[in-house]
Amino acid sequence: MELLLVAGTSNDIFIYNYAKWLKKTMDCRIDVFEFSPSAFQGYDSEFYDHVQTARSIRFPVAKIRRTLNVFVNARSLKHYLQGRHYDVIHVQRVLPSFVLQKGLKDHCSKLVMTFWGGEFSKETILFSSRLYRHYLERISKEVDCIINSLSNKESILKQLPAFKGSYKAAMLGSAPLEALYSLMETESKDESKRRLGMPEDKLSVMIGYSGKLLHRHIPIIRELVKYPSIKERIHILAPMTRGSKEDYVAEVGKELEESGFSYTLISGRFLSDEDMARVRNATDIALQLSEWDGFSRSIVECLCAGSVLVYGKWLEYGRLLSPAGLEGIEVDSIGAGVTALADIAGNMGAYKEMVARNHENGRHQGLWSECIKDWVEAYKELIEE
Repeated sequence: MELLLVAGTSNDIFIYNYAKWLKKTMDCRIDVFEFSPSAFQGYDSEFYDHVQTARSIRFPVAKIRRTLNVFVNARSLKHYLQGRHYDVIHVQRVLPSFVLQKGLKDHCSKLVMTFWGGEFSKETILFSSRLYRHYLERISKEVDCIINSLSNKESILKQLPAFKGSYKAAMLGSAPLEALYSLMETESKDESKRRLGMPEDKLSVMIGYSGKLLHRHIPIIRELVKYPSIKERIHILAPMTRGSKEDYVAEVGKELEESGFSYTLISGRFLSDEDMARVRNATDIALQLSEWDGFSRSIVECLCAGSVLVYGKWLEYGRLLSPAGLEGIEVDSIGAGVTALADIAGNMGAYKEMVARNHENGRHQGLWSECIKDWVEAYKELIEE
């Protein structure tokens, strides 16, 4: 199979491992077209046959540069495809530069989309969500198949009435999850904390799984400050190694320092799968109060590691957790989330059975060796149509 993956960046934990497991499981050539090159996550191009980076322009004002590059990147993809044909063109994360395309079916037998979460609510063209949705609706008429989780099917199809293709169920896997279960056989939570320089006599509380602003680290920290009684019981954990910007990391660091809570902020370095597994194992409570999220594998990792999950109602995790046999605590605001945290910190024993069920039920939910089977089957069915 000749496959073109259209992605934000080829240097991404999910794109890299997706290609790795596809190569292990089926006979395929994998080219990648990336809109934004990045070396930060530390992955190489071992499993890609070719990587093409979109042309972009330099402009001193970041907001204007990003806006203009949507169109420059789109034109770059169109130019790259001239004279090329693939069995499948698969866009992993439906970015504005992709939806601006026309005539993609001239360059592939099957056109596939996968939403990563947030596209319908956050993506814009010329600062307009309506314009993005207009072009998304237009290109959806060309798309042969959407591949996403079964739990997201109703929501996605409802928002794309012009889409007449098939919908196939599959989920991205988690490489740290493979390492996590192995690590947990030999290393306790306390030992993981010790290796990370975290206090063993406190409950560690993760306040976001990456360095992106959408995790709302600062509002969470400011809410935590309202609960001085729990300072002696909890230790704040902020892994900010993915998607971080130096100035934002510095702001979060300043807020943490002024909060009076003990904390660990991880930034400025790449974490291997084993490193990330240790971070997950060292986490007792995970606050997931982000603006939006597509049920990241990072959250599954936290549940499998035995963390108590507190999540925002607006994330709609309830319909995703239950079918997988996973559980968390739903709240309707950051304030309610921190209140729930304070209650949990005072009675962790009450969540012992929930934690054990999540650890066991999550074992087969996110392993790449299992997840990749659905993607391969989806490709095979499409090619045979």
